[in-house]
Amino acid sequence: MIGSNTILLILNSLESPRTSFKATIDKFIKEAIKIASESKDFRDELELYDDIIYHIYIHDIDYNIWIKKKGMSLSFNNSFYEENSENIEILHCILTRNSMKKILIRKMTVSDAFMRGLIRIDGNLSDAIHAKNLWKLFLVCMDYLAEKSE
Repeated sequence: MIGSNTILLILNSLESPRTSFKATIDKFIKEAIKIASESKDFRDELELYDDIIYHIYIHDIDYNIWIKKKGMSLSFNNSFYEENSENIEILHCILTRNSMKKILIRKMTVSDAFMRGLIRIDGNLSDAIHAKNLWKLFLVCMDYLAEKSE
């Protein structure tokens, strides 16, 4: 089982000026996908939603994050998806590095960031709500692992 300690170490490195923000985000997403894939609750939640590609664009550092949800699995790519041959919906979320950092370290919720105009959504609002629900469930899984490891 993957512990949440790795995630916490990664999040702590967001504060360090010596680490690359992009590399840290990549590590975080890879570990988060591992945690999600090991959680039955998370996989069950994924099954409820249609396949989708979540595109997160951090505009002030020109960085793209692509997370594809297909069936009950997630995959990550930090390159542009040149072709969407499967005609899967894409939800674009556009924000700044500072907003992304605050969301990841839980100084701000996704809903709060959206309501304050710090995240721009381009896509179906119901897909954005699903993404928010998946994020909240991931945090529950991460907290559970943290409590379990203490």
